[in-house]
Order: sequence, then structure tokens, then C-alpha cells
Amino acid sequence: MRIRIAAFVGPVTVQFEPSGMEYELSEGEHLDVEFPPAPDGEVGGHIDHSPGMVTVSEPLTSPGMSRAWNAAGEEISVF
Repeated sequence: MRIRIAAFVGPVTVQFEPSGMEYELSEGEHLDVEFPPAPDGEVGGHIDHSPGMVTVSEPLTSPGMSRAWNAAGEEISVF
């Protein structure tokens, strides 16, 4: 599964768990996040949001590492 996290109105902090890595997105910027395939009935990742913050979490049962790319298409370190 791949999702896009975008800052539409003001900045957004994107935090990756369990590492705690954080990236600040300015208005108009985005990150693409890809979770590894999960077995049927399993959750491949979690997204939590609050005003100005999005947290991307990888469950303990994840079959692999999630990946992310910035708006320029460059892979960034998340875990």
C-alpha cells in the first residue's frame, strides 16, 4: 500500500515510529509512504493524525520495512 501525506494548509510534521524520525513538510510539500505487503487479515501499517502532525507506525508483526520518498522522489530514512 502506498499513501501520500501532504501539507495543504501550513506546515505538517511527519513522524515515523518506532524510530522517532521526523520530517517537517512546508505548505505544498508531500511525502509518499509505502508499506510492505501484509498477509491477508493483517495490518501493514498505521497512520495517526492530529493538527499539524501525522505519525506513521509500523506494527510489530510487519513483514518488512516501510519506505518513504520526498517530493523530489528521493528515498528518505524512516526507520
